[in-house]
Amino acid sequence: MSDPDANMTEPTPKPISPQPSKWAPINLATISSGFEKGDFLVREEKGQRVYFDFFEEAFNYVANKGYSRLAPDKEEEWIKTFSDAHNSVKGGMRYNTGKLLMVLTKPVDIASAFANDDTKSDSKFVSKDENTLV
Repeated sequence: MSDPDANMTEPTPKPISPQPSKWAPINLATISSGFEKGDFLVREEKGQRVYFDFFEEAFNYVANKGYSRLAPDKEEEWIKTFSDAHNSVKGGMRYNTGKLLMVLTKPVDIASAFANDDTKSDSKFVSKDENTLV
């Protein structure tokens, strides 16, 4: 008698197509150390800088604003990017950049980024006169 499973072939696995990457704008925040004003510095959106005496305070500050730490491979990529940017400045950076400890991110709220409400904005626009800041 022949084996009934002998004539059956293994199903050919379907190739897994790579998932398309979804790129969305993000905000970055960093925690660095080595400053005179405070031991830890948080840099976040719009160039805001806040100094802290303890790492926990710095981390809680950015976490409460909705930031989360990047995956280790992405974090290393950003750290290298920041380092390359700082090293590209001829004569070195003007200010102490400290030692970058952590990179955090949060998605950009597109609706608020393109809102026409200029009352919350700290940006300056040049009027049609081009010599007058509004």
